[in-house]
Amino acid sequence: MTVKRLTLSGITFIFAVYLTLATAYAQVASSSSQTAATTQIDYQLPYPGMFPDNPLYFLKVFRDQLTAFFLSKPLDKAQFDLMQSDKNVEAGYLLGTQQVGKSDLAIATISSGEDDFSSAIDQTEAAKKQGYSILEMSKKLDLSNQKHMQVIKEIEGQVGKAQSQELKNELNRAEAFAKKINALR
Repeated sequence: MTVKRLTLSGITFIFAVYLTLATAYAQVASSSSQTAATTQIDYQLPYPGMFPDNPLYFLKVFRDQLTAFFLSKPLDKAQFDLMQSDKNVEAGYLLGTQQVGKSDLAIATISSGEDDFSSAIDQTEAAKKQGYSILEMSKKLDLSNQKHMQVIKEIEGQVGKAQSQELKNELNRAEAFAKKINALR
């Protein structure tokens, strides 16, 4: 009888954790998407769902790493990395602009997003070497990179001097990514 209870409890726990992480959230129009009209960047960053300051964030990270592990095609990995990058940049934007005292976490989250973006470029290069058509993916990468630069510039004016320098470093990375993307085509 206790084995059945343990099994049932374990299944219930896993199901509850999955529901917490897989719940769909309504998309909230953030300031980054509203200012896109003024700079003519037609690219919508996805709502990140759970933020890095959430105590259950490690479960989301584990789920994402598990998902990435099971992707085998480089183009699929590139699309997944791009989505993760966009979510992290949007999370960083929302943390930096809408939550007081979270600018360090915002910058770290944006940096993580740019790391994912670098991985997306690398996976796209691997896909190109394997003969996949990467034209559509390179366009997405280009638009996403432009949006990332716009978001970084917006946050840069709202943080302190030391943090502003970190954002300038991320902006320099994004500009280097633009050159890599152009070389992909």
